[in-house]
Amino acid sequence: MSKDEDKSKKTGKAQDPSDGGVAEYLVAPKKKQKSYVVMALAQSVSPDKVEAMTRYVESLGKTYVLVQPKTPDELARQISRQIHLMILDDTFAPRDRLLKLVKFMKEKKADDGLPVLFLTREPKEMTAAYRDHLVVHQENDDYVDLKGQSALDIVARVKQALEFRNRRRSRRFKIGMPVSFQVLGSEAWRKGTLVDISLHGAMLAAKDLNIPFDLKSQVRLQIPVNDIFPPDEGEIFRLSCRVRRLSITGASAGMSFEHITERQLTLLTVFVTALAAAQATGSDIHNSSIKSV
Repeated sequence: MSKDEDKSKKTGKAQDPSDGGVAEYLVAPKKKQKSYVVMALAQSVSPDKVEAMTRYVESLGKTYVLVQPKTPDELARQISRQIHLMILDDTFAPRDRLLKLVKFMKEKKADDGLPVLFLTREPKEMTAAYRDHLVVHQENDDYVDLKGQSALDIVARVKQALEFRNRRRSRRFKIGMPVSFQVLGSEAWRKGTLVDISLHGAMLAAKDLNIPFDLKSQVRLQIPVNDIFPPDEGEIFRLSCRVRRLSITGASAGMSFEHITERQLTLLTVFVTALAAAQATGSDIHNSSIKSV
């Protein structure tokens, strides 16, 4: 045990998270690598929409490399690449076969994530099939109903999907922790799972899939922390959040932390640091001195 850790134990105070470059590690973006946008479309997608999406991605210069597979086999071969976004027409192949392929690719790239923007003309049928095959992977996915959408509308959704990943301000860590939450305006406290967490937000999945979140809803979150914080900090860590993004099913939400105090930020950093320490492997944190609490 280090002197700092021993001091933390004796005083009952959380260790200063700025020690050892921890804050820099948590906030710093990962090292840039070549990223790909994979666009797999059927011939039924109108040429003007295909051209608009192609021009937009290509206009981003060297940021992304656009790849347009023509068959499911060609799509599967993209698995070795760092895919920043996959734009996938749900008629590119028979829907069940296509979703099984997407599931396979997501499982193989679980550490990196594989966000998919589905294009569909049958949103009800597509989301039902999605729930059957991909509900556990829904955090990074979204869909667009092609009916009544202009080429500009589609490009706006592609831009939104790309910028969502770019605007994450800090590293996320998977957690899978049972929590309680309350949507403001409702007296009921509900059960959920904290899918992942960072210094700026979290992904929360409701246990009851029939209780969808709404965009911009405010949420009170209660996280059990008795094994992480000193006894005088209590057993429950409370945070206020605002829903910023919904999953396809609506049963999970990406949230940003709101109205956070300086003390809460310190405790949150301690919490995320402890999680990072537990998950730390390999060269990704080789140069970061992470100390568990």
